[in-house]
Amino acid sequence: MIIAIATNENHLNAVVDTHFGRCNWYCLFDTETRKSSFIVNPARHHPDKAGCEAADLLLVKNISLAIAGRFGSKVVDVFKRNNVQMVIPESQQTVSEIINQIK
Repeated sequence: MIIAIATNENHLNAVVDTHFGRCNWYCLFDTETRKSSFIVNPARHHPDKAGCEAADLLLVKNISLAIAGRFGSKVVDVFKRNNVQMVIPESQQTVSEIINQIK
């Protein structure tokens, strides 16, 4: 399974971003290989469709789960239609802490 984690920096000690569509980076974590990579969010500066464009980018990457501090209603609709689960951490966590919780 591929997991997308929203963050503003491209390293494992970065904090999970509070906004899915406006973050600078996504950490893509593959639960089978336990490998992570970072991709830039080219939609982050889009005036009104940043979340949906970011969601479309990640759907092409075959994600099954997205983690961020918040998801806009349009993104929720896109992800629900595509069976992508969304998780909002209860407290501020780093990408590494999230990855370490994934079995």
